[in-house]
Amino acid sequence: MIRSETQGRLRLLHLSRPEKRNALDSGMAEGLIAALRQAEKEDDVAAIVLAADGPLFCAGADLGERKALAGDPAALARRGVLSETLLLAPGEIGKPVVAAVHGAALGAGAALALCCDVMVMAEDASLGFPEARHGMLPALMAPVLRPRLPPATLFRLLATGAPLPAAEALSLGLAAAVVPQGGLLAEAAALAEAAATLPVPRLRALKRLCAAAPAPLAEGFAMARAIAQEIA
Repeated sequence: MIRSETQGRLRLLHLSRPEKRNALDSGMAEGLIAALRQAEKEDDVAAIVLAADGPLFCAGADLGERKALAGDPAALARRGVLSETLLLAPGEIGKPVVAAVHGAALGAGAALALCCDVMVMAEDASLGFPEARHGMLPALMAPVLRPRLPPATLFRLLATGAPLPAAEALSLGLAAAVVPQGGLLAEAAALAEAAATLPVPRLRALKRLCAAAPAPLAEGFAMARAIAQEIA
């Protein structure tokens, strides 16, 4: 479910479950975590681009899997920890990770793209956070978005679930660039290669500095879990 290819010093990782709109189930999450960590270990890989096969980047978490786990609180808790581990993974490795988003990136898929060091979007792409409209607390989305958006904008996106077009994502600083879809991977690769010219120790330190303000993402997840338990 993760298609990997190498182009020179660049590792391209593709979400590849198009028949399920690249919905993130446990297998895909585990596969992507493993692929990111493997790329970290390989000296000849300098940078990573995260892309996707099919007509959209990612439809979010696999709701079928969530329903199957609904009667097992312990399994749901383990699945939540896996989701957090996935979102933390791009920031924890010492190489640049650039997301290339086309079509729609929804829920956990949008959060995954935003957790990469840089996100590039196709002109017709959009982000969406529909969890609250489907009766779910956006416990993964809020910690990811809170450091990046003013509170009123964050509330609007989470409460309405309205799509966020690429142009608006660019204006809000969520996307680094918006390009025609035909040039999406090239733009993402160029950004990844440019960042990879930094020495690895310096790049790793830079990633830590960028993740430190205003609070580490892991702390945000812990707070979101506490809030979710209050209303359970």
